[in-house]
Parts: sequence; C-alpha cells; structure tokens
Amino acid sequence: MKNKKRLDGKKLCLALTSKLETDMRSFLRDKGIESESELVRQAISNYIYADYTEDSLKLQGMKKIQEQIVELRDMLDVVFKYLSRFHLSFLAYHPEIDPQLADAAFASATVRNDKFFDKFQDSLKNDPPFFERLLHKYYTEDSNGQN
Repeated sequence: MKNKKRLDGKKLCLALTSKLETDMRSFLRDKGIESESELVRQAISNYIYADYTEDSLKLQGMKKIQEQIVELRDMLDVVFKYLSRFHLSFLAYHPEIDPQLADAAFASATVRNDKFFDKFQDSLKNDPPFFERLLHKYYTEDSNGQN
C-alpha cells in the first residue's frame, strides 16, 4: 500500500453520476493523480483561483491598457495638430492695430478663427484611421462615458 498522508481537512460527501465517476477514474490514471480527493481539491482550487491566475485575464488587462494608451496618443495628436496650426496662424497675422479698429479686428479674428478651425477639422479628416478611431470611440461610449 502507498503511504497516504493524513490531511486535517473537513470531510465532504459528493454524489457523482456513474459516467462522471468513470471519466474521473480514467483521468486519474492518465494524469497520475493518486486519489479522487486530490483531484477534487485541485479542481476546486483551479476553479476558485482561476480569476487571479488565468493568463487570458492578464492579457485582457493589457489590452485595455493598450487601448487607453492609443486613446491618449490620439488626444496628444489632436492637441499637437491644433497647436501647430494655431502657431502658424499666430505668426502669419499679428499686426499692431489702432484702438478705433478694435471691433473690425474682432470680426476679422472671428472669421480667421473659423477658417482656422475648418482647416484643423480637415486635417483630422485627412487621417482616416485616426478619424475612424475617434468616431468609433464616440459612438461606442454609453451615457457614463464607458465602453
């Protein structure tokens, strides 16, 4: 007889179907597991702790982090494009004005800003993969801002 270790665990009575019992005995032989109790302990442990050790869950977490990084990169890209266009616009037209022309200057600035913003939007549209990601993100978020 094999030397069996005594465990101080609680005894548990399980009812198994005859098919499950046959399959379990075959599995024990194939895997070299010494007892039915050991198989049940392993199965319960694997079931309970699967959420903490399963690689696919870790990969899902990594995928979510990767998506967030891409989203941040997209946001930075938008800000950079905006700043570069703003800088160009600022350098191209920044004259000194007579205080009496302030209203006309404001109207002119508004028109130029609208033109600038239209060009900015066009620059985003000219990058289809980027624009599609933004649209996808916009249309897949629910009211709480979550996917």
